[in-house]
Amino acid sequence: MSENFKIEPRSRKYEGLAPLTKDVSALTRHIFGERGFVGIDLITNWADIVGMELSQGVLPVRLTFPQKQRSNGVLHVRAAGGAFALLFEHQKSRVIERVNTYFGYPAVSDIRIVQGALKLPKPESEEVEWPLGDEEVQALLQKVDSIEDDALRARTFELGVAMIQKRKRS
Repeated sequence: MSENFKIEPRSRKYEGLAPLTKDVSALTRHIFGERGFVGIDLITNWADIVGMELSQGVLPVRLTFPQKQRSNGVLHVRAAGGAFALLFEHQKSRVIERVNTYFGYPAVSDIRIVQGALKLPKPESEEVEWPLGDEEVQALLQKVDSIEDDALRARTFELGVAMIQKRKRS
């Protein structure tokens, strides 16, 4: 029975985890190719190419080229709203220059902007302090006063403050 199933030695040594970038780019090449993107680079490096301010409200949708050419294409982008579209329109020539510099050849000669809904990442909200009143502090101090260990008492007090602040937020 073991004659039918031969185990061949691996031709490649595995040294821990391998990065997924090669596999992901191979899997997505066809999908992005249909939209005119040579690779995923333009999408993944969009913030570096156009700047953080523009990248938060404008995303590339597709890149179209004239028939049988890979230069002087039209980059189609989607803007989250009128403000982003207007800001992007004013900086369109700079964006064309930066995209072409990124590719190393004149890949883009025009940009078309379409306004529409985008799934934008939520801005990181700053933690708001909810100060405790004197009565709340005194009540909490009375509750943790019976704990003998100083470090444990301090941590328990901090936990109590956090719980009261969370209750106030909701």
